[in-house]
Amino acid sequence: MPSVTKRCSVCGRFRLYDEDDSHCIACGNATLESACACGRDYSYALNETGSIHCPRCGKAFHGKSAEFNG
Repeated sequence: MPSVTKRCSVCGRFRLYDEDDSHCIACGNATLESACACGRDYSYALNETGSIHCPRCGKAFHGKSAEFNG
């Protein structure tokens, strides 16, 4: 099965997942997204560290959501 880079909108981690995976491996929440709101996939972010910004629209991804308690 092909892998796709997904981001958990709760804990903020980027990881490779199978296309049909829906739960984050790190925190368990069902909040995986495979693309930015502008439509750009997250393949650029997988091996980056520190602050990450979408190269298409500039949206910043600053790690954990305020709701994340883990």
